[in-house]
Amino acid sequence: MRRVFLVMAACCILASPAFAGGGVDLYGAYGEVVDGEAEFGLGLRLSIGGTHWMLDVGATGFLEVDDTDISTGNDDSLKYRAYDLGLRYQFYEGHKVRPYVGAGMSYGQASAINVRVDSGLGAYGLAGLRVGKTRGINFMAELIYRWTEVQARYDLINEEDIRIGGLALQAGISFAF
Repeated sequence: MRRVFLVMAACCILASPAFAGGGVDLYGAYGEVVDGEAEFGLGLRLSIGGTHWMLDVGATGFLEVDDTDISTGNDDSLKYRAYDLGLRYQFYEGHKVRPYVGAGMSYGQASAINVRVDSGLGAYGLAGLRVGKTRGINFMAELIYRWTEVQARYDLINEEDIRIGGLALQAGISFAF
C-alpha cells in the first residue's frame, strides 16, 4: 500500500515541470463493487497537465457492501477502495463544456469479514464532461469502468478469483488551476 502511494507521488513530482496546469476533483460515486452489488462512495483526484493531456492520481472509497456472495455458503460484507493512476485527454480547451476520455491502472483493495481478500492491480477507462470556466471551480460528471481481479481465500485449500469494480458514475466539483 505504501509503495503504491510512493510510486504515485514520484510520478507526480517527476511530471510536474513538464506540465503547466492541473486541478483537484472532489466527487461522489455510485457504482458496482462486486457481484453486481452497487454502493455509494467518495473520491479525490489530483490532476497535473497542460491544455489537453492530464496525468491523474486518484482514490475512491466505497461504503461497505452487505450480503455479498463471495464466501461459499455465507453472506459476507465487503469494503472496496480503488487507487487510480492514468492519463486523460480533454477536448475543446477554452470552452465552457469540455468532454474528456481517459484510461490507466487501478489498484483495488478489498477486505471482507469471513474471507481473506488480496489486493490486485487492474485497469480503468472513463469518459466524462466538465462544465464551467477553464480556470476556477467546475462541475464534473463521468462514467468510469474499473476492472480488478483479486483472490479470495476461504481456508488453506479453497481460493477463488473474484472481480471487483465495474461501472460507476462519479460527479462532483473540480478546482482547475
